[in-house]
Amino acid sequence: MKRPPARLVVAGTVLVDILLYLDSHPNPGEVRIARGAVVSPGAGYNLLRTAVGLGLPAALLGLVGDGPFGRIVRDSLAELGVPVLLPTRGRIDTGFDVGLVQLGLDSQPSFVGSPGVEVELALEDLRGVRLEPGDAVYVSGYDLWHEGAGPPLAEWLGDLGDDQLVVMDPGPLVAQIPAGRLEAALSRADVVSSNLAEARALAGALDGPELCEAIGGMLRPDAVAVVRAGAQGCWVAVGDGGVSHIRPRPAPPQDTTGAGDVHVATFLTRLARGDHAFEAARWANVAASMAVERLGSSEAPSEEELRREMAKYRGGR
Repeated sequence: MKRPPARLVVAGTVLVDILLYLDSHPNPGEVRIARGAVVSPGAGYNLLRTAVGLGLPAALLGLVGDGPFGRIVRDSLAELGVPVLLPTRGRIDTGFDVGLVQLGLDSQPSFVGSPGVEVELALEDLRGVRLEPGDAVYVSGYDLWHEGAGPPLAEWLGDLGDDQLVVMDPGPLVAQIPAGRLEAALSRADVVSSNLAEARALAGALDGPELCEAIGGMLRPDAVAVVRAGAQGCWVAVGDGGVSHIRPRPAPPQDTTGAGDVHVATFLTRLARGDHAFEAARWANVAASMAVERLGSSEAPSEEELRREMAKYRGGR
């Protein structure tokens, strides 16, 4: 990798998650009462909160609305000390989604979303912001897929110079991203981090190491591919440095919402500290496993908590 990240810049969506915790999903026509609920910012916020909590400066390059959901987002980012690099957009609120989370399952929640101002991101918005050398620019497959934000994001990625790192999480809609946008992101990406299902949508029904190597082959010669596999840990491919399996930290899952975001942000934070990608992935595995033990979409561990758990992880526990 050409340089370590100096700041995380999330280019795209922060919205509000409304998470409902259930023992099982209702069938059509059934009524269920949730065992609990959480309302908090989600999507790119999960990365921003994790990065700041672990010592990596961060900023949002996205639109925030002026309604009640927008106020939740603005207030939460202000509490973190995370600047919003674009002015508040009037007329329309920030979007939200409703997530149905089955407690205790190591699987992704089901989401229904209602987009808001965040998908109105335009090329002039992106080009009007000056990035700094060492900025790690994060883009999500959700935003690349959307017909509003996707085309300008894909075009703007081509504007970025080698002073910036591009970090991509393909997301569950990767198979539906138009080919031109997907190619624009992959050809510019310095880090691609995906879960197992997303990786197979990109590269076919391969096993972990072969899958990670195949994705690495789609990227720049010095890029890093990460395939996250939950309880199996993850695989990391680094340019010509081969593929390594990074073992997991076993964890009883309570809520997997946002665990991938915690993994990505922790990985970048450790790269910023000078760690090799394999070592950064060890920290990311432990942080994500701690996050799934907690309810909420952005409940990453603090740096002190993570360091304590890393000591146990290295000791084989």
